[in-house]
Amino acid sequence: LTHHVGSYVPGLVELGTLASKQQDYSAAVTHLAQGARLEVTPQALNNLAIAYQELGEHVSAVSVYRRALKLDEDDPAAHYNLGTALERAGEYRAAVKAYREAIELEPEEAKYYNNMGGSLAAYNKTETAERSYKWAIKLKPKFVDAYYNLGNLLLATGNVEGAIERLEQALRIDPSHARASAKLQDAQKQLEDKVEAFKGQVDEAIEKAQKMMRRGEL
Repeated sequence: LTHHVGSYVPGLVELGTLASKQQDYSAAVTHLAQGARLEVTPQALNNLAIAYQELGEHVSAVSVYRRALKLDEDDPAAHYNLGTALERAGEYRAAVKAYREAIELEPEEAKYYNNMGGSLAAYNKTETAERSYKWAIKLKPKFVDAYYNLGNLLLATGNVEGAIERLEQALRIDPSHARASAKLQDAQKQLEDKVEAFKGQVDEAIEKAQKMMRRGEL
């Protein structure tokens, strides 16, 4: 059966897709790559790139997604998929470019802004990343991962109070969001430490002033 099915492209795509569903990504790559050599189709290329990503071969995934884009440059999902592969390959600037192209084609899709925020933050474009996450939330007000990502970014940049607000919003939407819960605990601990440090500074200033008064310096 494999011999007969493997002799034509739809069968190879079917075999590759089935292997992916069974999480046998090496077999998926073998079948889908063979299919793509015989006949280049968007489905085969997309599934092949996904299989490469699951194997952690992100550079190969980028190459395949770029081939898929040549077949349809007006497909926003293809640009988005390329962006995710570039991001995982550590090519954050190129990922942002791919996400922007997806947004130009489909400006109302929240996940494009959310992912772009991650790539922007990865190379320290924190203000632009913050705006990108906020756009994602504006387009999809219950986008829990966008709230989490924004909270995480704010915490990393020292805005502890803002981080707590966003993480609490994430947990109101999804109380079982484990990463948001853990990050909120971190943020609350940082806020407590910040308050204690401020109290210590105030006490030190008061003590210093009292000593100066006793010496007649005030």
